[in-house]
Amino acid sequence: MLNNILAVAAGGALGAVIRFLNNRLMVKFFTVNLYWATLMVNVLGCFLMGIAYVLLLNKYHTNEPFILFITVGFLGALTTWSTFSMETVILINSGEFMKGFVYLISTFILCFLAFYLGMRISN
Repeated sequence: MLNNILAVAAGGALGAVIRFLNNRLMVKFFTVNLYWATLMVNVLGCFLMGIAYVLLLNKYHTNEPFILFITVGFLGALTTWSTFSMETVILINSGEFMKGFVYLISTFILCFLAFYLGMRISN
């Protein structure tokens, strides 16, 4: 269990730093709005999560700490959208369409509502 925790922590640290640097570099060198930099890293993270899901879990069956380092740690910190996307697709692929749809819609509505309420309450 400790190996898994350390793997997630190390991957998370790396993913968070890369997300931070990506946003800074995109704004500085390409003069894009921070939102576009975030969108890019979210889309890239989702793409990489799709690749990691197939390669690490289905094709190469690598060890659990490495899978956790890449998926939960690195890609999870790079973007939470990659984890959300993977979980939604897993639900749909396993035939649980209604659960996937409810998860998708509730995530959008509840997370944005929670953020808005948090802002309102803190003001």
